Amino acid sequence: MDVVESERNYVLTVEVPGVSSKDIRVEVSDQKLTVMGMRRAWKVSAFSNESIMSYHKREITQGPYQITWPLPTNVNKDRVSAEFVEGFLQIIVPKL
Repeated sequence: MDVVESERNYVLTVEVPGVSSKDIRVEVSDQKLTVMGMRRAWKVSAFSNESIMSYHKREITQGPYQITWPLPTNVNKDRVSAEFVEGFLQIIVPKL
């Protein structure tokens, strides 16, 4: 996750390649912003999952994940917005 600050906003960018937008949830509480998601298993091209005997290397994670960022005190929690673009989730947190 990257977090940048401008005069008017904080912008969080989270890498979510291979994750559907319907499998991502963003929650804002009084003290933190949490991104939760699920990276589901996928099929390897030209194979069905049943025909794979073993992996020689496996670095792409699957399953649930959660990322939390503690919110600064100068943010407008009611105006947080998010956009899902090309494998990235960009969350805009406006300042007061």
